Amino acid sequence: MTMISNDPTWWPIFDAFRVQSYFVVAAFVAAIYDWALTFGQEVELIWRQRWSVMTVMYLGVRYLGILSAVLIILSSVPTISSTDTQWVWFFANFFVH
Repeated sequence: MTMISNDPTWWPIFDAFRVQSYFVVAAFVAAIYDWALTFGQEVELIWRQRWSVMTVMYLGVRYLGILSAVLIILSSVPTISSTDTQWVWFFANFFVH
């Protein structure tokens, strides 16, 4: 059972979590928007060229960052059970660090 506190001392903490979630979603939307705008150039300049270490590093940073953002957003969804959220958070931290 979920317990919600009406204690006013908790309100700034709840507000901080809400604002943080807005920033996470905004950053994710910006990353997806950037990906959508530059995907054609990426296919032409990266995917069709000879692969090198820099190509792999570029693709790793680009796509693991998006995957990490998805995992972080999923970890903050309140309808996901606590156990599943902990696993999602573990994988998100694995990709970030």
